[in-house]
Amino acid sequence: MSPEEEVTSAEEAPLYNKLPEDEKPYALFTDGSCRIVGKHQRWKAAVWSPTRRVAEAAEGEGESSQFAEVKAIQLALDIAEREKGPTLYLYTD
Repeated sequence: MSPEEEVTSAEEAPLYNKLPEDEKPYALFTDGSCRIVGKHQRWKAAVWSPTRRVAEAAEGEGESSQFAEVKAIQLALDIAEREKGPTLYLYTD
């Protein structure tokens, strides 16, 4: 984000099925997880847009499920910045 840009407000998003159809393209869902494979922790983070059918994921080793959850949010924010929509509805657990 450039110094000229700033987030002016943040609030809890409405339920996805309550969004107007023209705002659903600005909704992103995130999730992250971690599992043990052998002696290694493997994490995976994902972002999904139901209207655009866009998915993006990242994965790695040595981090926790909390790290994966935050990484998924970071991926979603990167998508939102790249696409420069008027708003972002971020759904995460």
